[in-house]
Amino acid sequence: MKTAVIDRTARQIQGLRRWRESNFCGIAEYPTGFGKTYTAIMAIKGMITKKSITTCLVVVPTLELKSQWEAELKKNKITIAKVMVINSAIKNLHKVDMLVLDEIHRYAAESFRNIFNNVSCDYILGLTATLEREDGFHEVILEYLTVFDQITVDEALDNLWIAPYVVYNIPISLSSNEQVEYNKANNAFRHFAAKLGHGANAFKNATSYLKSSDKVLQGQAGAYYNALRKRKNLCQNNENKILATKQIIDSLPGRNGLIFSATTEFAESLQDCLGDMCMTFHSKIKRKEQELIVKKFKDKRTKVKFLSSVQALNEGFNVPDCSLAIIAGSTSTKRTFIQQLGRVVRKQPDKEAIIINLYTPGTQEEVWMKKRLEGINKDRIIVCELEDFLKLFNDGSNTENSSIEELTINPESNSIIVSNVP
Repeated sequence: MKTAVIDRTARQIQGLRRWRESNFCGIAEYPTGFGKTYTAIMAIKGMITKKSITTCLVVVPTLELKSQWEAELKKNKITIAKVMVINSAIKNLHKVDMLVLDEIHRYAAESFRNIFNNVSCDYILGLTATLEREDGFHEVILEYLTVFDQITVDEALDNLWIAPYVVYNIPISLSSNEQVEYNKANNAFRHFAAKLGHGANAFKNATSYLKSSDKVLQGQAGAYYNALRKRKNLCQNNENKILATKQIIDSLPGRNGLIFSATTEFAESLQDCLGDMCMTFHSKIKRKEQELIVKKFKDKRTKVKFLSSVQALNEGFNVPDCSLAIIAGSTSTKRTFIQQLGRVVRKQPDKEAIIINLYTPGTQEEVWMKKRLEGINKDRIIVCELEDFLKLFNDGSNTENSSIEELTINPESNSIIVSNVP
């Protein structure tokens, strides 16, 4: 049996020593499942003992995280810490001994970054799974704090701090009608991109021309963005992904988990298809109803085994039993994928997580998928058709007597090979 190179608690203590070496000021970049919150709890306890701190402010991006933090503080008998959601925290000035910024990458937004000026403190600890942002605004955070310690997903996996996982990339084609619409939108996009300068220049120029007094340029920019949105919507709302999701879930009856969608419309369509085993969860749902949905999902006595989510569960959702993530719609953001991965790799005995990317082949969505998987160990990524995935997890009851289909992994391409064995 494989053993960890270093015990998780020992590594957390090592991280806190690095924080001390950084004058108790900086960012810990740890993957979800490693124990960022517990590391911060140890930090607060240590500062109470060693620095005699009497006040601590913990800032979080969501109410769900606020509840989790308050529960952990109570469990560890820490009474000097107050937890605030960022929207409320930035409205006032604060003077505390210690500041903890959970999911610190979120605070690069123009309004949220005021937290760095509104809080006066002696010690500061930032926490995130991935600091880098696609918009480059993580540089704003780095003007205030530096990263003092970093752990990759691979390091966490090698040390058995998170559950082992496999990523399956499964192409799902558009319906014939959707394909016609996609081709129209793609042709329009290419046409107007050519007029606006191609590639990054087209995007930059389109953004500028939308405000132009030249009606021709403004019209070209508008048409460019309309085509861009149409392509994106068709891929992310690919109706064939709904049946594919149901077939995947039916092939894995012992699992529960999360389905990540890009739009509320798609998430609700999934719930309609899956029935009582699934509930939709997104930011437009009222707080009390969100709490009820999560409570039902966590209660193993209910029929609810899956949450169909739109972004709202990318961060701060802690259900260790989750072992299946189906990403039915996403973008190219690597940080988002790391957060989604983190939802299902929390350590549990005998647990192996499955992460499935459903993507529309031959479209921009395939490009996005490949980009967000950059940095993920290629040995843990398998490319396969839906039919082959379903056969891989089939119990064999539907196999004909004349032949048995043997499924193996091609080590060069990490794709599933199906062959008939007489």
